[in-house]
Amino acid sequence: MKLLVKITISLSVLQLVFADMAEMRRKSHTEEFEGMSALFRAMSSSPNDGYTYNWSVVSFSNDGQPDSGFNCTVLYLDQCTSWNRCRQTCLKTGATSYRWFHDGCCECVGEHCMNYGINESRCRLCPEPGFDDEED
Repeated sequence: MKLLVKITISLSVLQLVFADMAEMRRKSHTEEFEGMSALFRAMSSSPNDGYTYNWSVVSFSNDGQPDSGFNCTVLYLDQCTSWNRCRQTCLKTGATSYRWFHDGCCECVGEHCMNYGINESRCRLCPEPGFDDEED
């Protein structure tokens, strides 16, 4: 009987932890910068060898402006990072804004993006292995 109680308590705690992680993946902090468009385009189109972070580049058409001819481009840092480091890194890439997710994922946003890019945590290695973002 005691074992059953311990298992039930452990499962309840795990459900709370996983629910909190899923919630953290949805919450984010955003800020706008003056940005340096030419620098951001260069950073998002060239190999990132030698930089502090590696990132993934995601480009997509602006749904709100179908004939604009410009794509929204964002950089997702691969590793989890602090809010301040996300901000500083995005400033250095020339981004016009950034989105830092509460799970540690950082998204640097280019000039032609609306609403701070993609409101979804998509960093390759963040959250760190061992955290599950599935909801029950």
